[in-house]
Amino acid sequence: MSETQQPVVSIIIVNFNGKRFLDVCLSSVFRQAYTQFEVILVDNASSDDSVEFVREHFPQVKIVRSQTNSGFAGGNNLGVQASHGTLIVLLNNDTRAEKDWLSNLVSAVSPADVAAASSLILTEGIPQKYYEMNGSVNFLGHNIMRVFKKREDIFFAGGASLIYKKNIFGIPFDVEYFTYGEDVYLSLKARFAGYHVIHVNDSVVYHRGSGTARNQKSSVKTFYQERNRLLNTFLFFSPKTLVKLLPLFVLNALAKSAAGLLPTKYSIVGIVRAYWWLLSHIGLIRKKRGELAVLKKVSEEEIIRRMTSKITNGESIFGTLINKIALWYFRIVNIRTIEFMTD
Repeated sequence: MSETQQPVVSIIIVNFNGKRFLDVCLSSVFRQAYTQFEVILVDNASSDDSVEFVREHFPQVKIVRSQTNSGFAGGNNLGVQASHGTLIVLLNNDTRAEKDWLSNLVSAVSPADVAAASSLILTEGIPQKYYEMNGSVNFLGHNIMRVFKKREDIFFAGGASLIYKKNIFGIPFDVEYFTYGEDVYLSLKARFAGYHVIHVNDSVVYHRGSGTARNQKSSVKTFYQERNRLLNTFLFFSPKTLVKLLPLFVLNALAKSAAGLLPTKYSIVGIVRAYWWLLSHIGLIRKKRGELAVLKKVSEEEIIRRMTSKITNGESIFGTLINKIALWYFRIVNIRTIEFMTD
């Protein structure tokens, strides 16, 4: 395909006080073998001179400035509104892309039935064994590693580096999400609409991981993580399935609240805020469910077959026991996840 025939790609990078990452990230983007792209930096009211740095060192970048921190969801929505490409790439600012990263992403979404694709995201600190088999998500919204046997299989396109077709989704995210869980939200939309979401093994990016989120207050981070994980389940799945999952939600709330009393990654304040938000916004959730229902072309049973019943990635005796109990429960209530497809 000649350069004039290549689709134009809009690469959107949301930034909040990430100046220290931008030289590496943008330099790798502008070394790409694929040439038909624009780069849009959406700055979420940074105070670290990020914008000035980009203007001086990367003048070809289009800058969109938000007057407030609109999060990952709102920031990417602003970037898409300013874009001219037919394909949209969302790229974290704390990444470094290999030379063929973009060309391989673009090739992956050329089939008409593929709506989105994710790069091979090599995240700092993640053991190599977790890249041998891709993961899926459970109904609590947790990413469970080592689920799919084929390396091109994946449940959702990871937000650190993903591509999607603008004519299918347009503005990608519900701004309510702010940060965390938006990539699962987008992938659920794609899957329920009857499209494929795939993993692109030869589109490689190196990811620092939570580069600009490490300094967030624990309660804020826990709130968005927990609320958004569960919100995805509540928005997309039927009341019948949600009733079956009710014991899981209750036990999850109790376990994480207890963990929040200890010096762990969870904040009890964040957990309580998350569940209170869900309980106090039932009307809003119902409204959003109705809006999403109109795009559904496949049954939820088909989606569930690519999800997992596992509760934890843990390989300890306790983690293994919890996962066995969950599998037993899912068998009783007739929720057939991927584990049942391989029995």
